[in-house]
Amino acid sequence: MKFREFEHDVLPRILIPLLGGLFVLCAIHSGVRAAPAPASAPKSFIVSAADGYGVNECIKTGDECARIVADAWCEAHGHGAAKAFGRADDVTGAIEKTAVREAPAKAISEDDVFILCGE
Repeated sequence: MKFREFEHDVLPRILIPLLGGLFVLCAIHSGVRAAPAPASAPKSFIVSAADGYGVNECIKTGDECARIVADAWCEAHGHGAAKAFGRADDVTGAIEKTAVREAPAKAISEDDVFILCGE
């Protein structure tokens, strides 16, 4: 078989279907949209007044700066905007006051605040 015969007989039989298949694959792949990523579960933080962050004064009083401070806290920890925030004893009053951290165990004080972050 000479190259000229290969070029005119065999190559089109292989190359055209191969290129057609690649074209179909590209068309299918571009038409398929990725499913949206599931929203991550909200994260809640109990911020102790003793931690020295200074967010407690604004959030526990409910001033206008509370939303800004809570959003900044959530964004600084890699989450979306704050969904809820306020005094920690308001939220956790229905639950027995136990440890809020893994170690060392510490009860919630009246100056502590909570921040619920979400996407």
